[in-house]
Amino acid sequence: MSVRYHIVATMLLFVVFAAYGYQALQIPLFPGQELEPFKPRTMPVLLAAAGLLLTAVHIVKLARGEGAEGGPVLSGLHWAPAAWLCAAMLGYGFLMNPLGFVLATTVFLLAGFVILGERRRAVLLFLPIAFSIAFYLLMTEGLGLYLAPGAWMVD
Repeated sequence: MSVRYHIVATMLLFVVFAAYGYQALQIPLFPGQELEPFKPRTMPVLLAAAGLLLTAVHIVKLARGEGAEGGPVLSGLHWAPAAWLCAAMLGYGFLMNPLGFVLATTVFLLAGFVILGERRRAVLLFLPIAFSIAFYLLMTEGLGLYLAPGAWMVD
């Protein structure tokens, strides 16, 4: 592909990040949040700024003749595991309420490990369960957040 194509694509991405940043600045704040260091719009604005900076650097590199020929070939990437992981994430979202946080997270982590090629049974059995329970206890007991216990837990 030509350098011109890469510059145009990068400029379009720059415009998308600029629009995202503008929309992030429109996120309303509750009264009193103006002086807080971390607001609902902090991460979106930082993400937009990082995207704008990286695309600007990429445009400059392309204009100087650097970087257009060294990109990865899309056909050489492993798309099947990525598609399976996306399906697992979708399933995780659907299973959160019926199974609850601990079981849904355990199933999701187990599926992710298998998709990514982990075959050691000790890792497959211990790590998802331990991580799910530890994270659940940290969130519910440590931070006082509500995480779905699952429909099977309700009388």
